[in-house]
Amino acid sequence: MPEDSKPASDEIKVTDRRSFTSSGERRQPDLAASEPRRTKAVTPSPAESAKADPHAIGFENFIRYLAQVALHQMAGERNPATGTVEVALEEARQTIEILEMLKAKTQGNLSADEKRTLDDLLYHLKVEFSRRAVAPRR
Repeated sequence: MPEDSKPASDEIKVTDRRSFTSSGERRQPDLAASEPRRTKAVTPSPAESAKADPHAIGFENFIRYLAQVALHQMAGERNPATGTVEVALEEARQTIEILEMLKAKTQGNLSADEKRTLDDLLYHLKVEFSRRAVAPRR
């Protein structure tokens, strides 16, 4: 049977064909020592490894993080020196633009869940940004 037409297998069979044992004694030809079978190591995909480790940063976790940053920038934070809440709408706009750029650069490379998550986050961030940009500042 030619090498190319052999069926692919996930197992590797190792057979020790040396004439002598590790202690130097001659092997019996009919008593070939067999080594335990080893299976090929399968490398998990990034999506599988992210599911295995919930703390691993994957694409969806990354875009959710950026969305949280944008929301935090829109909500503002209290300045300890003045006591007033300072909103960073320009920075929030830039963060939303970063998410838009990621959407454009990853077009066609996202899973259905990743695409849906990114679209939903962008929609809600844009609505919130427009609501806060028109509202009178405190």
